[in-house]
Amino acid sequence: MMARFIHAIWLGSGVFMVIAAQAAFKTAPSSSAAAAMVGALLGRWHYIALAAPIALLVLEWRRARSLVLIIIFAGVVFAATQAMLDLRIRSIRASSPVPISELSRQDPVRRTFGMLHGLSTLLLFAQIATAAAALAVDREAYEPRGNTPPPAIEADDPNPS
Repeated sequence: MMARFIHAIWLGSGVFMVIAAQAAFKTAPSSSAAAAMVGALLGRWHYIALAAPIALLVLEWRRARSLVLIIIFAGVVFAATQAMLDLRIRSIRASSPVPISELSRQDPVRRTFGMLHGLSTLLLFAQIATAAAALAVDREAYEPRGNTPPPAIEADDPNPS
C-alpha cells in the first residue's frame, strides 16, 4: 500500500510539472515571470523526485528484485542530475544582467542556458518514464496482498469442496 502511494506521488507530480510549466508559459505576462514560477515549482519537485525513488529503494531492497532496483536507482540518478542542472541554470539566470530571453541567440550565456534547460527537460521526461516503468514492473506494489483468488472448480468434479 505504501509503495502504491509513493509510485502515485512520483509519477503524478512529474506529469503535473510538465502540465504546470506549459500553463505558466502560456498564461504568464512574461517569460521571466513564467520562469520564476516554474523555477519555484521545480525547487519543490526536486524533493519529491529524489525522496520518492529513494523511499521505493528502501521498500524494495528486501525483495531484491534486480530489474525494479535498477529502474528505481536510475530515477534517483536522473533526479540528482536534474537538481544539479537546475542549480546551474538558476546561477546563470541570477548572474545575467538582463533576462535570458533578451540576450542574442548567439550569446554564449544564452546558448549554455538553452543547452542546460534542454537537458533538464529531458531528465524530467526520463524521470516520468522511469516512474511509469517502475510502477509497471513492480506489480506487487499495487496488487492487494493475501487476496489470492480461490482455485477454479472443474465442472466434472462430483465433490466440489
